[in-house]
This record gives sequence, structure tokens and C-alpha cells, in this order.
Amino acid sequence: MHTPLYTEKDYEAIVKQQHKRWLLLTLPCLLLLAVLLIALLSRILWLASTVTILIGVLLIAGNDLLIKPLHCYELHLDHSLHGRTSESELPFLRLSDNIDLVDGVHYRQLFCTDKDSKGRPYERLFYFDAEKVFPAIEPGAVLHITHHDLFVADLELV
Repeated sequence: MHTPLYTEKDYEAIVKQQHKRWLLLTLPCLLLLAVLLIALLSRILWLASTVTILIGVLLIAGNDLLIKPLHCYELHLDHSLHGRTSESELPFLRLSDNIDLVDGVHYRQLFCTDKDSKGRPYERLFYFDAEKVFPAIEPGAVLHITHHDLFVADLELV
């Protein structure tokens, strides 16, 4: 029996985690915003400037470190589960040990053998999610690959 690479539960979990991180980022900003309003009303300009800078740093750094990676992975899951996908049955060549960052998500390069319009073989590249465990597959085994662009949405041994 085949278990899918991604499920709706995975997507919902990422969305929930993203909402929690936004909440964790918003609460300190609201506190700093209250301090900013008090500083502006009291005309303490050095405090208002400092708090404004802190809010900016917190929002920029928090977005880059906490929110953006989850948002990129959410987009990957959305495309894999709900987007337009294609299917291919190709012989497996190898999986790269290197992890690449593509569109904000960590992937491993998956190479398969395909043929061009003239029947000549070439290496076809796909990106396999580095967070997922790649099954033990021998080179030459035929894979049924469901993919969105170059990104593997599902993988099954034929």
C-alpha cells in the first residue's frame, strides 16, 4: 500500500504553526507599540526612536527567521497538494547528498533518466524535499513521480 508523501494534515499543521509564530511575533510588537505611544505622548523622543527601531528590527528579523521558512514550505505543500501536477515514470539514477535551498525550501536533487524528442537519454532533475525520508531504491528502478514543475509531490516505486 502506498502512503502519500504529503497529506492535508501536513498542510494544516504548517498553517497552524505559522499562525502561532505570527502571534509570538505580534505580542512583543504590540507591547512595544504601547511603549511607543506613551513615549510620543510624553514627548520622550529618544525612547520613541529607540522603540520604533526595535519594532522594525523585530518585524524584519522575525519575519525572515520565523515566518518566511514556514510560508515557503506552506507554498510548496499547497502546490504539491492542490496545484497542477504532472506524472512521469522514469528509471531512478541517484539522489544527491547535498541539500539545496530552492524557493526557500531545502531540497535534495533527484536524478532520473528520461529521453528527449529524438529518443536520446538524458538526466532529468527533480527536487525532493530534504525533510522527507527518501525510500531505499536501487538505481535503475522505475519510479512513478508526481511533480509540480521540478518539485516532487509524490513518489512511488513501480
